[in-house]
Amino acid sequence: MRFIHFSDLRLGYNAESGRRWEQERSQEISGTLKKIIKRAEETSCELILISGELFSHQPVTAELEEVNRLFLSVPGTEIVIVSGRSDRIRRNSPVRSFSWAPNVHFEISDGPVKYRFPRLGAVVYGMSMYEHSGKGTDELADFIKEDGDELLIKLATIWEPSREKAKEAFSGMDISYAALGGVNSRLDVVPQRICYPGGAEPVSMSDGGPHGIIEGEISAASGRVIRLEFVPMASVTYMPLAVNINKCTTESELRELICAEIEKRGTSNIYRLRLFGARNPDVSFELSAVTEKYRIAEIIDETEPQYDFGALYEEHPYDLLGYYISRLRKQKRELSELDKKAMYYGIDALLRTSGREEQRA
Repeated sequence: MRFIHFSDLRLGYNAESGRRWEQERSQEISGTLKKIIKRAEETSCELILISGELFSHQPVTAELEEVNRLFLSVPGTEIVIVSGRSDRIRRNSPVRSFSWAPNVHFEISDGPVKYRFPRLGAVVYGMSMYEHSGKGTDELADFIKEDGDELLIKLATIWEPSREKAKEAFSGMDISYAALGGVNSRLDVVPQRICYPGGAEPVSMSDGGPHGIIEGEISAASGRVIRLEFVPMASVTYMPLAVNINKCTTESELRELICAEIEKRGTSNIYRLRLFGARNPDVSFELSAVTEKYRIAEIIDETEPQYDFGALYEEHPYDLLGYYISRLRKQKRELSELDKKAMYYGIDALLRTSGREEQRA
């Protein structure tokens, strides 16, 4: 039996609110669900397990209908969904009265549930942590232990952010696979048996690395997983990009360097750009042309002005700036990196202050 496991897709999540690619990002997350369903069709997947947070908010009827049409395109694939914290399935939620396709099973009950699929030779146990905060994992584990179903393939599906609790609850159980959700990064609690697929799509800079789904295959003869692999599926990656400059680097050279690095890594990705190294104190960088072309969420400027201390002292031998330089240069010991930074920042502040005073004069 072939299955796909994913979680924490968060349809409708407005991760890039206020940015020019905000709408594109929302569409990309929806596009990832379409890619997953297409993958299920292409691989003849018989079961999809969605362990929480399919949505990023309480879905309205129009959103449910759109997702349901997508699930209808794979009628031969059973789809089991449990809700997570961000799904926010409240008492008056449209989900509670929505008519899903026959192959879709959305778990919103007040306790553990069991879905029996004789055609697959499998039984899936599920429980919503949104309804049972802090107690769901143990309750589901007890429910599985007490059930004497004769089907060989047994799977547990739950949104459980605590790795320790999941391991304690399911490690010693006679189940084929435990599909967990609630952790943003891919994680094997027990290899080949108890796994977090990580968020199917990243939603912030803290969600580094690949994101996607877990594909697996379970032997009908033994009821054990015989193949399990992670398949990247996310449309973007949040990536840090560090660029080193020197005092000879010009604005146009810096723009070309940034563009080349982003083109190499992927223009659809979202970047945190960090500039470091020494720069000419008389040069400032205008990077709006780059930020308008690419998805750059943040620019962190850690460059340090490379001053000619000797020349500055000759220009300011009797004022505060000259005194500051002479005091630092008279130290017997060699300047540490911290001392140099203090000198750079101090001189930069004094020069800026001096410039403002000259303008007022």
